[in-house]
Amino acid sequence: MNPVHTETDVVYSEASGRALRCDLHWPVSGSDYVSPVPIAIYLHGGGWARGSRADRAEERLIPVAAAGIAIASIEYRLSDEAQWPAQLHDVRAALDAVPALFRERGVALSGRVTLWGCSAGGHIALMAALVSAERFTGGPDAGRHATPDATVAWFPPTDLTLMADAPASPGARMPAFLPPGVAVPPVERMLLGLGEANDDTSASLLRAASPIAHASSAVGPVLLIHGDEDAMIPASHSEALRDALLSADAPVSMILVRGATHEDPLFDDPAVLGATAAHLKGSP
Repeated sequence: MNPVHTETDVVYSEASGRALRCDLHWPVSGSDYVSPVPIAIYLHGGGWARGSRADRAEERLIPVAAAGIAIASIEYRLSDEAQWPAQLHDVRAALDAVPALFRERGVALSGRVTLWGCSAGGHIALMAALVSAERFTGGPDAGRHATPDATVAWFPPTDLTLMADAPASPGARMPAFLPPGVAVPPVERMLLGLGEANDDTSASLLRAASPIAHASSAVGPVLLIHGDEDAMIPASHSEALRDALLSADAPVSMILVRGATHEDPLFDDPAVLGATAAHLKGSP
């Protein structure tokens, strides 16, 4: 029997007049659910402009679920549909709704709810964790204070003002999925609905939407995982956030994956998946 049960296309919320859906993966043993289990809400990458909640489910989500975690891989509104902070509102809605979805399916939960995101999804996860006590006046979730118990971010952009200028390590390279010579569009500006002008207002908005601007001791434990050969989002992004969180006396750790570029298959290695699952479960 497959140790993980999957249910797709489950509605978790509504936004912009349409349903927002997620895919649920949870561990089973024989005919009984493994219990109790923590929840991880997973956020895919794709520069806030593309990607799917089903991306790399077999290689990534199923193995982590089999380790004893109930995973909800959610869709969030992409930048061509809604500008920031709509994506943050979607994650907050998921934090509110997902536990009930698993309980309705008979999954025994430990009460621990965490976030796990990759690339752009890692940025959103970090922002949801770091600004969990802040109000977005007028937003659909204004006044909510859903706080994840822990956060894992793989190769996240942490300073949106440095998307084209962050220092990269020697030997850094662009990922194989990006054709040679193709320029990366200003996806961070698309996310915020900004034009090409590099004025003070644009810089201020980009900074405010950056995890590094919200480093605080109030955040739950954060694990950053980055490739040392990533030229798209250099490891200096994670290193800078790690240092800022340490300065704020926040619990943070970082793993540097040797030889890995952006969204590298090395991240789906059992060692990396094991470290991710351990953090999500609250294990040392």
